[in-house]
Amino acid sequence: MAMDLDTSADIKEDRGLGDWFLVLGESGSMKLTGSGEIELFNLHDNDQFVSPCLTVHGKCKSGSGARMLQVLHPQLPPVTYPIHADGFKATVILVPGENRLTFVTDTKVSRSVGCLYVPMLQDPPIHLCLLVARDSSLEFDSPRAQREKEGGNGLDLAVRKLRVGARLMQAYTNEQMMRAGFGNRSFRFLEEFTWDTTFQQKEEMRNTVKIHILRSDKSTKEIRDYNLAQQNPDASDAGGLFGIAMEALQKYGGPFTKGPEPVQAAVMFLDTHWDGKLITAHAALGGGTDEIKLAIFGSHGLFAWPPHIEQLVAYFTDDTRTSQKEVSNDCNECGTHWETFTLTLGAFMHEIGHSLGCPHEENGVMLRDYVTLNRSFLTKEAFSVRTNSFGSQAPIFPKEECTWHHLDLLRFLYHPSFTLPQDYYDPSFMRPGKIDKFTEPKPSLYPLGDNLCRITSRTGIYSIEMICGDLSKGYIEYLPRSLGGPGPVRDLTLSLDDLVARLPPNERGTSFTLRILSVNAPEIQIGNFPSFLKPSFISMERYGLPRNVQGVKSQLLGNEHGGADSGVVAFDVRHVSAIRVYHGGALDGIRLFLQPNMGSVNPPLPPRNYMEKLTNSFKATTLNDEAKSSVLFGRQTNDYTDFVLEKDEIVTGLNVRCGGWIDAVQIATNHGRITKMLGNATGGGIVELRPPEGQYILGLYGRIGQWVDAMGIIYGNL
Repeated sequence: MAMDLDTSADIKEDRGLGDWFLVLGESGSMKLTGSGEIELFNLHDNDQFVSPCLTVHGKCKSGSGARMLQVLHPQLPPVTYPIHADGFKATVILVPGENRLTFVTDTKVSRSVGCLYVPMLQDPPIHLCLLVARDSSLEFDSPRAQREKEGGNGLDLAVRKLRVGARLMQAYTNEQMMRAGFGNRSFRFLEEFTWDTTFQQKEEMRNTVKIHILRSDKSTKEIRDYNLAQQNPDASDAGGLFGIAMEALQKYGGPFTKGPEPVQAAVMFLDTHWDGKLITAHAALGGGTDEIKLAIFGSHGLFAWPPHIEQLVAYFTDDTRTSQKEVSNDCNECGTHWETFTLTLGAFMHEIGHSLGCPHEENGVMLRDYVTLNRSFLTKEAFSVRTNSFGSQAPIFPKEECTWHHLDLLRFLYHPSFTLPQDYYDPSFMRPGKIDKFTEPKPSLYPLGDNLCRITSRTGIYSIEMICGDLSKGYIEYLPRSLGGPGPVRDLTLSLDDLVARLPPNERGTSFTLRILSVNAPEIQIGNFPSFLKPSFISMERYGLPRNVQGVKSQLLGNEHGGADSGVVAFDVRHVSAIRVYHGGALDGIRLFLQPNMGSVNPPLPPRNYMEKLTNSFKATTLNDEAKSSVLFGRQTNDYTDFVLEKDEIVTGLNVRCGGWIDAVQIATNHGRITKMLGNATGGGIVELRPPEGQYILGLYGRIGQWVDAMGIIYGNL
């Protein structure tokens, strides 16, 4: 399990490190590496990385008098970093394969470490893009003094700055994953082999971040329209830039044309402009469609980003006051150049977090803690106009840094873009398939009474979150066995008392929403979960079922506010002889034909793996339904499919495709047979409706409009 890096009892006080940085060892205990004059806290000999950029944390021997540290690489230019209070943070670039890094102080003390960088080329990348208007000047906002310092503000310089920003995001995320105990992991940006601009010194041909240049059909005037400006409270289309970015990606073609799985893109608008009143051509948004997962941001702070890795510390400590006559002071938190760099880099990464599936959290990058992102790369902070102080002084400890929230890191762990080779050797580490192309049904929930709930998932649940208001306040995680957990859980029973105990004391008297995340399946949320655990038992005797049979309603799928209440459509599932499903582009209704009552002979209990049995599928037939008793859920139409059940065969579950209504349904039986998906077979997300083990379907309920708007089952013992 992850440990608190700042409060662990394993802090090595005897080595003079105080509460400086510590690293999780493979066993989960804290340990340090190195000996002698230079300590390296997060880099070991023979470490393997998938990130091409690292920020190495270390410490020189107390009293050494060292003030500067240079990192030497036999294939790359040297980079120099300051030492404050004997501590340093050195951001280094790696090349594919073996890397030999030598750390040398200005007092001639050195330390050499070898590590391996292996790009995970099979992991889905993020495509980094610059979007320009059709008549763009190909320049970004920059104050005159900065233009003179950097030699302009054109497209080529923007590309250089974006490449450095991308490397910093990767290094930061790798460090955060490692601190959580999840190993060295990070997402990758698409790269190309070309002239690398990462270093200020002589450019050479090597792998570097590819920046796609997207040419929009929109003019500069159209993109800078006040009605598209997200920070304009009166904007009529504050999210419109998202659609403009989507259109530009689709026009660009190549990787952004419709393919077998979604592509990930992060787009910066080059023509963002501060006109003295508003930041135009800017929106901070992240999300996407089934085809493209997208984050967008503006270039209004790009002037403060370094174009080369050697300039990192200088730009992160540049306390030049922001010239608000020329450039924006975004959210009034960019009073200096370094604060502009920090906030805009962090905010862009925040939107990339959304595109990777992260919601807002109560702290970290997915709130607004990225205003201190600079501290992850520095040992001493410059003056901050935002706080009117010099902020954190040397050394800057991990507890003072911005973090990815633990729940963000947990999502990353199960995201296809963060896969490591060793994950495939852990049977409990069920790897996701395609990005948000969910192929498995959502988890199913069944209230059991006594404040208990049973949850089942075909692929395994890896996280359960309790959401109070809009933010997660407590969680349960199920890590892979290789990381000290039990692996994702397919079947579990939760108690309300256990969930409430995980909430902060001030939240325990309130209701909360339960969010469930499982591998390769859409997440599910149950609002007012304490009330959900208190099922209303329905006496089924009045519906013709045996005496004392009590029914419980499952979760209601689809639009619970749509159409009209269907009431309870009850039946004895043991006597269903045939089924007629009315469907077209959605589910219209289900008619169940009943045999005469043959007594209460219990059929064999259904197998638990029927979802995986696709052989012996039903064959359509024509029913002679004259004089047959039946019940109807939903609407009868002229388009339908019929199925006849075999002797002793009963319906054991439904697979439902749904979103804003019920798109389609699939019926499974205790004989291991399963129908086709009837209705829109690609609509909505798939959810499994089946009773808890040993119980039976007793009926259907839901909401009926032009078609079936919502549906659930009623289940119980027979």
